[in-house]
Amino acid sequence: MFRNITTYRADIDGLRAFAVATVVFYHAFPAAMPGGFVGVDVFFVISGFLISSILISDMNEHRFSFFGFYGRRARRIFPALAACLVVTLAYGYVALTPSELAQLGKHVFFGAGFLSNIALWSEAGYFDTAAIYKPLLHLWSLGIEEQFYILWPMLLWVALRIKANIARLFAVLFVVSFAVNIVLSTINLSDDFYLPISRFWELMAGGGLAVFGRSAQTLRGRFIGSFAGAAALLCSVVLFTPGLRFPGWYALLPVAGATALIFAGPNAPLNRTVLSSRAFVAVGLISYPLYLWHWPLISYAYIVRLGKPPTPLMGLAIVVASVVLAWLTYRFVECPVRFGAVRRRNTVLPATVLALVGICGAVVWAGKGFPERFARLPGVDIQKIGAARLDADFKPTAGMALTEHDWTLIARLGSGERKVAFGGDSLLFHFGPRAQQLSDDGRLAATAFFVTGPRCPPVPGVIQEDKFSGCGDLTGKLLDLVRREKVASVVLGAAWSGYSAQGMYIERDGKRLPLTTREGQDAFYASLERFVSLLRSEGAVVYLVLGLPSGALFDPRNMVARSIGGFRVSPSVDAVVRVSELRVVLADTDARLNAIGARTGAVTLDPFPDICGTGSECSPLFGAGEPKFSDQSHLRPAFVRENLHFLDGLLE
Repeated sequence: MFRNITTYRADIDGLRAFAVATVVFYHAFPAAMPGGFVGVDVFFVISGFLISSILISDMNEHRFSFFGFYGRRARRIFPALAACLVVTLAYGYVALTPSELAQLGKHVFFGAGFLSNIALWSEAGYFDTAAIYKPLLHLWSLGIEEQFYILWPMLLWVALRIKANIARLFAVLFVVSFAVNIVLSTINLSDDFYLPISRFWELMAGGGLAVFGRSAQTLRGRFIGSFAGAAALLCSVVLFTPGLRFPGWYALLPVAGATALIFAGPNAPLNRTVLSSRAFVAVGLISYPLYLWHWPLISYAYIVRLGKPPTPLMGLAIVVASVVLAWLTYRFVECPVRFGAVRRRNTVLPATVLALVGICGAVVWAGKGFPERFARLPGVDIQKIGAARLDADFKPTAGMALTEHDWTLIARLGSGERKVAFGGDSLLFHFGPRAQQLSDDGRLAATAFFVTGPRCPPVPGVIQEDKFSGCGDLTGKLLDLVRREKVASVVLGAAWSGYSAQGMYIERDGKRLPLTTREGQDAFYASLERFVSLLRSEGAVVYLVLGLPSGALFDPRNMVARSIGGFRVSPSVDAVVRVSELRVVLADTDARLNAIGARTGAVTLDPFPDICGTGSECSPLFGAGEPKFSDQSHLRPAFVRENLHFLDGLLE
């Protein structure tokens, strides 16, 4: 049998307060708390400890029942979740376009079924909707916890029935989950982040304290556990950044910190004086509804402001509003169901309400976001705007034959004797539809090869420490293709100015130089120049595509203006931007590319006239009011097919 650990611990409510505060402030003020996302991992450890403690106590006393256990979970979790889902969906009806509302309906449906992590995992990819436009994104962690709550009690119950070695079972499950986490962190970060198998070890870290009945028994042990745990958590919050390959090995630090604090016990110095203080405990008691409310408020603030971050004052107001909503939810929704008359009358009621909310989400999803809501809006076709948002994907055209397709893609189109290779990221690959159009029209005289990958620049030595680290040796593959196929012309293109973010580096002389620095940028373009020279030495004519126009004006999402009260037609539908303003943004990048061309004999190609015309102004629309772009920087295939002629001379 196990040892019981069921006494209420105020310090754990205090630890909940720390966890939710770091998450909320990370989302509201990301620059001030770059590692605040680890608060979710702290929640996992706490949940694993508490749930395992409850299970072990009930099983030891032979009063465990699945109905009783899941009934308590339903009364604890369902009411606040249902309230949050209803309000979020109702406001989405006012504030979201049809495609956005349809996705929200989908997320309400999966959120009510505690499968948000699976839904978000299925959507993950280069062209996935940005996190700030998903008001229920944060429910992924609730999905992980509930999936653990389903499996862990069953495993413990079966293990006790068959008198299995619990310690061995626990160790095997923990090691397997952690090993899967490490492997996936090197292969696919989305899998590692969202899948339960790679996250269960975090809950089991807390569960292990309950399974083995361990806590610090000496003053020294309490002191070390308390201060070491706090130090680990503070280091995680301060030193971690969103660009890390997280969870992976990095998650060990916050998980170990939270585990150490729980292990230290309620009488440890920091646990007794800080975590058990009235302020920490008060926040801890509302931590669950506070977590639920904060992200929809932040997400809608971004949406209403057309993607612009909330101002510091707005961020503070959102935090205050989240706390108020959390207290109201705790006082008038959660407590009556858990402890009041509702609990005595009917434990099925919370599950029924949540199921009905999930059905409402499914109806909205199936109804494609009810586009008829916007029939009254003059001057803009919401359907066209919604279609433009969905008109982006990193995939080959119908006529392309693939020779490789993992993170990077190698594709072939046509069978002409003359060979042309395109190498670069998604901004280079979205010229593919024009080559396909030439092929469909019988005008493609060359064989076109595409060696591309999402956010994979054609620059040797670039390292990216996030989910876009799968580019591999793209330039090596391109060089091999040039040699093997005797390629006559090579076109290199990328979102050149975009390679200057946190988590991006260039290797030079065995050192990693951040691309956020001038030295890193100099090394980036020096590496590009060496690669161009190498291609030239192979006999290929090299073409460098200069920067493409981009910006918030071009994003279809911004073609409707929003307010707290709803929609109006955005001025950007009829607005234009001066080409000179777009050129200024790309001045440094284009100057570097032109200089490389002058030194190496490469030819620079300017896509601006095909995208913006030859005048002084650039419209975000083409044809019958169709957006040219699918987001701020990616051109739509339909626009590319009919309008991008600057590469025709290489292919005809």
